[in-house]
Amino acid sequence: MAHSSDSLVFRADRPWPNARLKTGAIVGHATASSVRLWVRTGRPGDFSLLLYEAREAMESPAERKRLRAAIGVAPLTTAAATSGARWPGGRVPRRIDFEIPDWSSDTTHVLDITGLEPDTWYGYAVLARDDERMLFGHNRLRRFRTPPPEAERRPFRIALFSCHMPYRVSGLFHKRTELASPEMWDYLGATLRDAEDEVAVVIAGGDQAYADGVPTLDIWKLLNRSMRREGGQLVPDEEDMLSWYRDIYRGYWGFESVQRVFDRYPTYMIWDDHEIADGWGSRHLGDDGPDDGLAQMLPDLEDRGLSRADGRVLVQRMFAAAVRAYEEYQHSHNPGTAPGLWDYAFRRGGAAFYVLDGRGNRNIERDTNRILGSPQLERLEEWAAGLDPDETPFVFVTSAVPLLHARAALVGADSRRIVEALDLGDDLRDAWEHGLHDEERRALLAVLLGLARRGHRVAVLSGDVHVSAAFSIEDDGARIWQLTSSAISRHYSRLLSWGLRFGAADDGLTPDGHRFVRHALYVDASYALVRVDPAESRAWFEIYGAQQVDPPPGYGQRTFPLRNAICRIEIS
Repeated sequence: MAHSSDSLVFRADRPWPNARLKTGAIVGHATASSVRLWVRTGRPGDFSLLLYEAREAMESPAERKRLRAAIGVAPLTTAAATSGARWPGGRVPRRIDFEIPDWSSDTTHVLDITGLEPDTWYGYAVLARDDERMLFGHNRLRRFRTPPPEAERRPFRIALFSCHMPYRVSGLFHKRTELASPEMWDYLGATLRDAEDEVAVVIAGGDQAYADGVPTLDIWKLLNRSMRREGGQLVPDEEDMLSWYRDIYRGYWGFESVQRVFDRYPTYMIWDDHEIADGWGSRHLGDDGPDDGLAQMLPDLEDRGLSRADGRVLVQRMFAAAVRAYEEYQHSHNPGTAPGLWDYAFRRGGAAFYVLDGRGNRNIERDTNRILGSPQLERLEEWAAGLDPDETPFVFVTSAVPLLHARAALVGADSRRIVEALDLGDDLRDAWEHGLHDEERRALLAVLLGLARRGHRVAVLSGDVHVSAAFSIEDDGARIWQLTSSAISRHYSRLLSWGLRFGAADDGLTPDGHRFVRHALYVDASYALVRVDPAESRAWFEIYGAQQVDPPPGYGQRTFPLRNAICRIEIS
């Protein structure tokens, strides 16, 4: 395939301060007998997934050494790799062959593996059959565990994170991209390993990558520099833009600490605005009035000799490219959905989950239901109507943008000076509390409160707002929870941090007249766990961050992961 000068395919001059993802895996939707396993091979070719049981004995040094010998010897023939005599315990690995014929999927592929045993650890490795070598699984052991049968009501944990943006720019004249705060991924991995017998679900709650996070890597700035008419054609085209979004994913996901979470625990993903563009769907693109979203996204449009109609075409091309990259890197390993739908549901251990798509159909210019759209609301209502509190006493609904968040006090007109000083206008229009979303928010709350009245324990899991917080919302005795974890690696200013604190109300009324109480607020980098005990009908929300400790003289200040949560709140 030929690539234009605008493409980032095979380009090595992007200023990434870390190695980009070349090969790797993501454990996706899992059941007691199946798993969706996403892999990236880094090149087309013929490959084999080698799958083997990896019980607790695999953790002994002797077994691990033998395993590495079995799958890491070079030159390696396919026959040797699948010989039971070479593997720990004499177990013959299951071999699943697959082909990636070309670069059309950016060498990503999803394997739907069935016939697995419940509550069992499996190890896996990927072999390139065409040149008889291991791609991964030999240098670092990869493994995952299938869930127990749904009928078994064991305690389990849900990990929640959002907003992975570990970069900042330094330098006055020569801009440099630097790492800002990626260490929270190491802490998350350590926390999950401490509790991995109970870890059932990891929810990536939005902004897993930033198309526009820092100026040096911002692909919307790249669009502003490169958009033009060439030979009568408007360029760049969608294929070039797709290469930009793929580059973003490979850069943001290139950290081994990120991969150590993705390739071990069942991870469910949903996008938010930054996988597309800041404030996507909450900007007006149709007019050039005081709230001109097109001018904000493409400020160089006129200077490049292009019309507003050209700009709208380019923006829609970017969205189409973002969709394709999102489906390749994130949605492909979620539970299956119909084409063009990105909301989905699943169950785990006595809990029902619904993951809402608040970006794919968001359109501020619609007359009603601007965030989810009417069809998605109807799917949610139908799903909720089919739930039984005896079968699924806990209900978790993921909304990337919280229904209620720490800036609730800033939404009102009394705080306009704070809003302007902190440049939060777009964020507030993005929020569920904005007046434009009153009807849709009330419809969503009616579903959630209706579930609570029927006896379900209901919690909304969110990210987006760069604050971790817990709120309860009550209406005539029915209570739901809003649990937010954000950000895991987002660099922002002390001024904004202060503003987020200042905007947090302890209690009050929602725009719909429901009583809310804030139970927790944490504004530094963090992640969260929800521990659920179905047998006891109890659950707890835990926020994790980093703590500073004072070591002996001469050792300097160091940061360590918190083995214990910063706060722990029972979800009653």
